Amino acid sequence: MRTSRATAPILGAALLLIAAPLLSSPATAADPGSGTVGEGADFAWQGATYAAAATTALPCPSAAQDPDDLVCDHVTVDVDGDGSLPLVISIQSAVESADFDLYVYDSEGNLAGSSGTAESKESVTIPDAVGSYEVRVQPWLVTEPSSYTGSATLSEQTAGTPPKGGDRAPKPKKYSAPDFSDKTWGLEDIGATLANETTTGRDAVVAVIDTGVDVHHPEFEGRFTSPISWVCPEGVPAPCAGYENVDDGHGHGTHVAGTVAAADDGKGVTGVAPDATIMPIRVGDDEGSIVGDLAAATRYATEQGADVITVSIGFIAGSGPVISNPVVPQDDGWAEAVQEAADAGILVTLAAGNDGVPYCGQGELWQDAAVCVGAYGTEDDPAVYSDSGAAIDLSAPGGGVLSCEGGIWSTVPLDLAEVDSCTETPGYAVYAGTSMATPHAAGVGALLADVGVGGLIARQRMIDTARNAGTPTGPASLTGPRLDAAAAVQQ
Repeated sequence: MRTSRATAPILGAALLLIAAPLLSSPATAADPGSGTVGEGADFAWQGATYAAAATTALPCPSAAQDPDDLVCDHVTVDVDGDGSLPLVISIQSAVESADFDLYVYDSEGNLAGSSGTAESKESVTIPDAVGSYEVRVQPWLVTEPSSYTGSATLSEQTAGTPPKGGDRAPKPKKYSAPDFSDKTWGLEDIGATLANETTTGRDAVVAVIDTGVDVHHPEFEGRFTSPISWVCPEGVPAPCAGYENVDDGHGHGTHVAGTVAAADDGKGVTGVAPDATIMPIRVGDDEGSIVGDLAAATRYATEQGADVITVSIGFIAGSGPVISNPVVPQDDGWAEAVQEAADAGILVTLAAGNDGVPYCGQGELWQDAAVCVGAYGTEDDPAVYSDSGAAIDLSAPGGGVLSCEGGIWSTVPLDLAEVDSCTETPGYAVYAGTSMATPHAAGVGALLADVGVGGLIARQRMIDTARNAGTPTGPASLTGPRLDAAAAVQQ
């Protein structure tokens, strides 16, 4: 499997910067400790005290990687058991405003679980725990002297029990970003600002089927619903509900969601439908490979009442679906699920593909049931990668690959290991691809849904009102007529 331009920062942004601390540096953490936990025998420890702490935008390094200047506390937990019980590791601070994040790694260095809410306590459950685990505690934000206590116990719950649905939406991280509104050329190009004078998508729900969404990103505060994932912890059967299971460790899904619905708050970026609600549906892992059931995920969005479903996923011949370019589409029931969504009055938007071939890489499968979206860039940085041809329904800003200014600026997880060199800001990055064009169309779909226009009617209105619609010459002949949000909403 491979990933495309749609999953990576634009060319020219390969040298990524490590984020600088947002506040003063934390005190040096305590030396790594260790303890054993077994049936009837818990392990507790006292964490370090921090005078003022800041995120590094990186998950905690291991003690071996950074033994001299630890940003995080490191504790080894040895499990005395046969692996039949889950291990529960928790941390809590007596200072309610203190925000510590929790990461747990297995003996091979793989992330076994993490928790990064905006609260003063975190908890990770590891099903069928056996062997040793390294606990890493990172101070995200501490504004007064704060410490924490940690505990580890073997739970009496049945191993493999799926986590509960998580009805309470997570609190956002306490974080402020520069205003990047002068970088979001795509919104201006499609007339999103003018369209927002009529509607901001407040009553619309957009299902983002992707690698998940950073549910703690402040750009989406209070606007999540019905999270579900087909990428579940070991021992937990899929699908697994709950916000902790849809948290994005890759970046692609959060970038898509930001283009759809990032808040219009004068910070960071703004989405096409800045008041719309996101339904995070995770089918992609942290490497960008699609391991979940696309048909089941699409049917879930339909059953949960989404107004729009957006999917920026493609297929590689012989290897199955990835976040990439469709070459030879493979179905496995997904076409029927898309048709069912359309029949239920849901607008479905699909990425055309980034192979530069003269057809819509996945539009043929669904014919008129979905919108196949190609990409265009700026005059100085065109989207040379986009699939093209008569089968593409319309095009939207997908960005070029030559410059920061020509790409699409949007959200990514706040704690990605690398900070984008274009934005130089944790939580924001510049990508390019038809994956980035498609959420522009999904955002317009949310605006239309908010004014009572949905499904195939919304699809046809978006096509009919697109610039150069029906014109066989000019730019529209390459990647389809260009999306016009204002014209679609105000028709």
